[in-house]
Amino acid sequence: MSPTRRGVAQFLLAAVLGVGLVPTNMGTSAAADDPEAFVAAIYARYENGGEGVPLDNAETVRALFEPRLAERMIADSDEAAAAGEVGKLDGDPFVNAQDWDISDLRVDVEAGTPDTAEGHVTFLNFGEPKRIELRLVQIDQGWRIRDVFWDEGSLRGLYTH
Repeated sequence: MSPTRRGVAQFLLAAVLGVGLVPTNMGTSAAADDPEAFVAAIYARYENGGEGVPLDNAETVRALFEPRLAERMIADSDEAAAAGEVGKLDGDPFVNAQDWDISDLRVDVEAGTPDTAEGHVTFLNFGEPKRIELRLVQIDQGWRIRDVFWDEGSLRGLYTH
């Protein structure tokens, strides 16, 4: 019996996200060589009432986002927490919402250059169609997100204004 795409994504989900996105001894994640598996593992956490991907610790942020964006996100979160405030990111960047009930999820990833790719994610959130675009980059540690785009802006844009 050959594994299905969903089965592979679920395996990668367990390997990559299920252990808190901890890199392996070799400094790479299970999805290091496959940008589609990387994106699919993230979004598998949102289906069927899933809890999503909490971005509440620096290790997880660094495992998902390219270093400059990750450090901006971490610094903003730390500064906001120290001031008793909420950071610039006030929802989940992967679904562009604070709450979700995801169905009809579709993940497509197109290779750009050998170390860039674009992710196209569509789904229904509480029955409303959503589209999220991801720009991916491969660094020494594996695939990371360079930016997330929504209809009204981008994640990187939040931290550059």
